[in-house]
Amino acid sequence: MKKVTTIFLTAGLLLSTSQISAADLVASSPQPSVWFTDTNTNTILGAWQMDDTTVDYDFLGFWANQYQKWMIQMQISSKTENSIYVASNGNMALGNTIVIDRIYGRVGIGKFPALGDLDIYGSISAGGDFTNNVGDGLTNLLTLHVKNNQTGKTSDAGFALLNERTSKQWNFRTASDGAAFAATMQGTGGAEFQITNNTGSYKGAQLYLGNGAKNVGGIWYNASSRALKENIKPLSTKDALTAFSKLQPVTYNYKTDKSEKVVGFIAEDVPDLVAINSRDALSSMDMVAVLTKVVQEQDKTLAETRTELKIAQEKITKLEAMQKRLAKMESLLTNMALNTAGIDKKKVSLNLK
Repeated sequence: MKKVTTIFLTAGLLLSTSQISAADLVASSPQPSVWFTDTNTNTILGAWQMDDTTVDYDFLGFWANQYQKWMIQMQISSKTENSIYVASNGNMALGNTIVIDRIYGRVGIGKFPALGDLDIYGSISAGGDFTNNVGDGLTNLLTLHVKNNQTGKTSDAGFALLNERTSKQWNFRTASDGAAFAATMQGTGGAEFQITNNTGSYKGAQLYLGNGAKNVGGIWYNASSRALKENIKPLSTKDALTAFSKLQPVTYNYKTDKSEKVVGFIAEDVPDLVAINSRDALSSMDMVAVLTKVVQEQDKTLAETRTELKIAQEKITKLEAMQKRLAKMESLLTNMALNTAGIDKKKVSLNLK
């Protein structure tokens, strides 16, 4: 067949007349190819090649002679590291890295099949230099949004973190139509924590923990429902007084803030009654319970003392009243004695006469 005439390309590249013929262009051979040669150095750079050794020219690639490897591969039957994969159903893949699934409308990066609309296997890095003069200058590198038009259903967005080795998954989501943000470990039955704000101001934020503790209006509330507790027993006065006597109030500052002076206790030094197992933190409610019992006992003692004092005072009052009556009686007796003595003197005086 007639040879193809030499075709000059830009940058000194041409189709070598020694490597191609018209028969190649009509695919009369099982592996038709077009080779590129640098005419300045007479160096073969590479070639486009088709292959129909399997089915209907399922392969087209560019061979880089310098690197002795395929730089571009387009094939239908498989996905390899350097291939551009196009399937008959329209699915596409760049090697085994990026896969486009047209049937389900999904894209997988390092992951096939893709389990979601976008499925990425590996780390994600986002950033750049931005000029943002809006608000405080925040630039959102990622925004998740959703609109649910289903009647009676909330319209909330979320994402999940899954540890495939342990199958532990955390779900993070908005709640209450965006008025709250919650985090849940899958399978635990509820949110481990939730932040809610219905006020329109950041100062109105409220924090709720799954164990019942919460912070509302800047005040911390410990979980204390009877439904959460067991082995409930009264605190004995003896234990409370013993623990109270061993408490050692101190002043100190935290190493992270040397300017702030604090009054309190050292976790390692408190008595066992108010200590936690790790002895690295304290519960204020434990302290309050001990102090409450001690104050109650002191109040009881004071009440008993007041009762005793009242009884003693009543006795004193009675004694004073008796002393007054005795004094009157003594005065009367004295007067009677004096009067009797006066009468006797008169009698003696009359007898003498």
